[in-house]
Amino acid sequence: MKPLCPPIALPGARMAWLSGVGALASRLYVYLSGFLAIFLMAASIPPARFGEYSVYQSVMEVALVLGTLGSSLLFSRNAATVPPGVTRGDVVRTLAIGLPLATVLVTVVLTLQRMPVGDAPFVLLVATLAVFAFNSLRLSYSRGLGHAGLLNLEAGIRATILVAGVGLCVAVRFDLGVAHLLLINLFAVVVVCLAVGLPGNGAAPPAGRAALGLASQAGATVYSLLMFLLRKSDLLIVAYFMPLSYVGAFKLAFLLAEAPSQFVQAFLVTKTPAMLETDAGNFTAEKLRLAKLSFLLGCGLFVGLAALISVAAPLLKLGNEARAIFLCIAPYFLLRTYTIHHEMVLSLKTSMGSLGGWALLEVALRLASYAVVVAMFPTKPHYVFFIACATDLALYETRMRLQFGFFPLVRLLARKPAP
Repeated sequence: MKPLCPPIALPGARMAWLSGVGALASRLYVYLSGFLAIFLMAASIPPARFGEYSVYQSVMEVALVLGTLGSSLLFSRNAATVPPGVTRGDVVRTLAIGLPLATVLVTVVLTLQRMPVGDAPFVLLVATLAVFAFNSLRLSYSRGLGHAGLLNLEAGIRATILVAGVGLCVAVRFDLGVAHLLLINLFAVVVVCLAVGLPGNGAAPPAGRAALGLASQAGATVYSLLMFLLRKSDLLIVAYFMPLSYVGAFKLAFLLAEAPSQFVQAFLVTKTPAMLETDAGNFTAEKLRLAKLSFLLGCGLFVGLAALISVAAPLLKLGNEARAIFLCIAPYFLLRTYTIHHEMVLSLKTSMGSLGGWALLEVALRLASYAVVVAMFPTKPHYVFFIACATDLALYETRMRLQFGFFPLVRLLARKPAP
């Protein structure tokens, strides 16, 4: 009996399908291990201490942007060019300039947050930053060559080590402090650094003098800092005027709500070489279906996460507050599962100057939204994400129209998609 549908044997289809499934599976591992780590800490240490640790982690993230001079995107863009657009000289020069600047930034941010500088947590944070920055540059170079496996897995490796360390301390009734958690994190990034040199991550940057222009790295730094302010600074903003117990609940809710868009991003990272070849002439409706499928995947994931936070909330010291915050910010992050596709395409195909200008506009809109929300709802800063839903959708649809000549949402909703 003949099959109802003939087999489809498009060149590379099987490999693309396997890479997509692998990316989603790796991201599932990352978030399962990450959730376990967060839940374990939230259930084992006082809320104020968990909030303090969350602040250190956010400081690490913003310092990483400066420590790499925002050059992760440049390393991916130029990894496969001929002649080589990235060399070992670029790695050395980037870290030599970026790490001292990042250390200064850590000092300033911790001072503004009224936290100590020069103590054990500070030293551990700076040491972790140095290793983390190298890992980030090297894995971004591998991404440009089409090797995204470890890039998708490294956060899970770090979370697994954190779970093991925290679990062991809880089992022996050891009183965990913030310095102990940061020490476990340092060990985790060292393990990832050792894995970076494995053959599966592709070749390392070739020897030679730095090939990237300092002007382009300066532009990348500004753009990356602006994108951090837009995507990752929310916790630092609320930590400035909200109690640490709220900060811990916000961290937990943010982690859960962000998960679907991170799943989608992990899959799309495997499509980097194809995205680099996309232009207005070949951007067909078929390619745009990734955005639609991403949104459908996000809907399914949000159903599961809503069930997870509902079940876990009574078991956590800050669970009920985290659940309330999650329900408010979920619509924005559900929208992100659609716009992340546009963001990644635009970041790879748009000039650094244009990227910086649009990022500045987004940051200005977000800060203005915070000012409005804090004035009207001083104890509910997470309400800002209601405004962000509308502004993000309008901005990304407009940018795609200017860059590629069409509004993606209009094309997706059309009964007869344009060719």
